[in-house]
Amino acid sequence: MAEFLKIVGSAVFLVFFFGFCIFIHELGHFLAAKLRGLHIIAFSLGFKKFWSRKINGVEYRLGYLPFGGYVELPQIDSTGTPKDENGNDLPEASPVDRIVTAVAGPLFNILFGLVLGCAVWIFGVPQDTPKMKAIIVDEISETGPEYQAGLRSGDKIVKLNGKTFYGTWSNFAKDVMLSVGEVTLEVEGAEKKLVSYTPGSGSPFAPEELRREKIAYPYFMPSVPFALFPEKDSIAEKAGIEKGDILLAVNGKKIAEFMDFQNELDAAEGKTVNLKLQRGDRTVEVKLTPELIRNSGATPYLIGIQWNLRKGDDSLDIGSLIPGYPAEAAGLKAGDIIRKVNGAPVTSRNELWQIAQQGKPVTLEVERAGKTFECKMTPKERKYYTIGVQMAVNNYPNPFRQLYDTVDLTYKSLRSIFYGLANKMGLTESGSTIGIRNLSGPLGIARVLFVSVYSGSFMHGIYFVVIITFALAIFNLLPLPVLDGGHCLIAALEIVFKRKMPDVVIRYISTLFVVLLVGLMVYVTFMDAYRLVPRKYLDSFKKTETKETSNVPKASDPAPESK
Repeated sequence: MAEFLKIVGSAVFLVFFFGFCIFIHELGHFLAAKLRGLHIIAFSLGFKKFWSRKINGVEYRLGYLPFGGYVELPQIDSTGTPKDENGNDLPEASPVDRIVTAVAGPLFNILFGLVLGCAVWIFGVPQDTPKMKAIIVDEISETGPEYQAGLRSGDKIVKLNGKTFYGTWSNFAKDVMLSVGEVTLEVEGAEKKLVSYTPGSGSPFAPEELRREKIAYPYFMPSVPFALFPEKDSIAEKAGIEKGDILLAVNGKKIAEFMDFQNELDAAEGKTVNLKLQRGDRTVEVKLTPELIRNSGATPYLIGIQWNLRKGDDSLDIGSLIPGYPAEAAGLKAGDIIRKVNGAPVTSRNELWQIAQQGKPVTLEVERAGKTFECKMTPKERKYYTIGVQMAVNNYPNPFRQLYDTVDLTYKSLRSIFYGLANKMGLTESGSTIGIRNLSGPLGIARVLFVSVYSGSFMHGIYFVVIITFALAIFNLLPLPVLDGGHCLIAALEIVFKRKMPDVVIRYISTLFVVLLVGLMVYVTFMDAYRLVPRKYLDSFKKTETKETSNVPKASDPAPESK
């Protein structure tokens, strides 16, 4: 039931805010047109009207489809003679009236984003890592361009493309992804050095989505400080843990990620644990007793496997084992692959998890170094313990910073796409892995917005809505025909040259850009739909296609002999 409510809540959030971003844009046009005295045929909330009423010459409508709205403004068109809903001629709007009305839509999107951005400013959104002034390389792939260029584990990166930085790991990775041409890292270590290379796609450390999109990503991972932020009156605060303390070890075991920390707390089963912390320039130790988390839900049963996430979302490769659980006691090792459960093939991690929840003995068929063997174990009921600390610090960007970040991201994305196209056409040597194929339309944006709430939180969703409304404003202000920026450009040219552009010229240019825009929307929607197809089905299709292709005789193959 809780899962169902979560899905419904995320869907309601998506429909409301996605539609409201469009509605607020049209509301800006409507109010500006009223202010400038333009004729308004209709203003609609939603599409496919089921109710309407005419008030002071304007027909107000409600539609069945709650995905925004629209306003009918015949005088905003700069070609021909504008006409009202009855076919009567209307006076042409002045260039200033058209500019004010066109700009009002994007302006309302920006104002809405600034107001909604205040919630992000007040409550914050979780960061993936603490902000860092330097990136220390923890693990690096020897097959990546960074390693080939001389970057090594333990190197300390202090500058990216000649500039210092202060941000999270995702900020750093994003700057690498959006770089054009070579990336230069300034490294401090035993000796200062510059590492220059061209970023490549296919990094084993990249999220599955980026690998699928063939977008460049660093072939290394940073050593991220594991900071603790004690909650008020918690066990951690009473024991003396301070905000921002870096956790080094629990009971002498090095801690690299959250699951390592949680596993050690759970393994103690309520006994006192010793935490080694880094506080400024000194090391401190704190002893405390974790508290059992009380909850009304069913405690899950585990066999103690942590998956190798670098092998993909559907992989059943074991990455590591949780100490004190049946999988470790049964002799399983990192690198083993689960093939069958109770004699039946297992196809997903969730399937194995569901079987374990029964709490009954299971028999696993495991592959190791090409050989298979069986092992039996009984899932163990897991109890979770806490000391009352948060693992991630929130980010509190002010609304204007959020607007700047969206503008900066838009600029860098468009620049990367432009250079990528120019490189393929042989116009420049500098290239980028970002292309038109990586753009998203309404379907893709809706998917990300839904996931941001469903898998993240309400504030994650609000943060993404702010980005959407800012991006909608920026897109519509581009000086292209059929967009608000195009209307402003045509009106501005009329003011400068004191004459209208020929209708035929505007019509041909507008038609051309309508065709291009529709074509682009069809393409990005297709790519959005393609992204919804599970990876395992695509891989299966490719394998089938490859197998069929390999069976087709090549022109160079000798003709088969007759028998």
